[in-house]
Amino acid sequence: MPTPALPITPDVSVRLEGQPLVLLLDIDGTLSPIAPRPEYAIVPVATQAVLTDLATTPGVHVVFVTGRSAADGRRLVGVEGGWMIGNHGMELAHPREPAEARADVEPFAARIADAAARIATLANERSWAGVLIEDKRLTLSAHYRLAHPRLVPELTAEVTRIADELGLRVTSGKEVLEVRPPIEVNKGTAALELAESLGATHDGASLFAAGDDRTDEDLFRVLLAHQPRAVTVRVGESELPTTAEFTVSDPDAMRDLLAEILTLRRQVAA
Repeated sequence: MPTPALPITPDVSVRLEGQPLVLLLDIDGTLSPIAPRPEYAIVPVATQAVLTDLATTPGVHVVFVTGRSAADGRRLVGVEGGWMIGNHGMELAHPREPAEARADVEPFAARIADAAARIATLANERSWAGVLIEDKRLTLSAHYRLAHPRLVPELTAEVTRIADELGLRVTSGKEVLEVRPPIEVNKGTAALELAESLGATHDGASLFAAGDDRTDEDLFRVLLAHQPRAVTVRVGESELPTTAEFTVSDPDAMRDLLAEILTLRRQVAA
């Protein structure tokens, strides 16, 4: 059954009027259109303006939840007042403060660097044209959006082999393989932990989450298990099923939705 588009109905408005409201937002594919290479991604200026206004609205916390490193995520969104959960939950940056890695993740940084070097060497030796290795220190990504589809099975097998040899874990996303430490943390567990610290998991508070990829399903699933009133939104079309309650079509539609939420929260604060 198709997921319905999100209208700001009276029922949804009530679910977004709690104190506080925590907005948990993926970046790539949600706030920024998907780019051929990670460094080409741009969060539009109009979206940055809405996010900045939300981050300075009383009773609202803006949290970016990304697979990028926290520092790279902050560079991309350009919003100083937001929290940043980076590397799929492996690190956290408070507003205007440097990121800190989880204590149980930091010891795996050397293995991630080793894996990145091994995969990059293979990519050169086997002429994997279009494969991009992104070392994010606590995790790494092997992007294959620009590669020929025939390379994907071999790339997947080799990345998995190297990860297994180093005691690491592999997950997949939109045309990307992610190599991570074998730690039971993801976007959802990290987001819930922060939401609890911000006082946003009780019935009088509000939670909103938006994302476009498989890793964002962790975010939706964990939040809804702990707070069924949370508003969850999948951005864009996908053949994969989603646990999100609603959909919007693309990052532009996401910006329009956030602007509606900004108007609502200004009315709440007045």
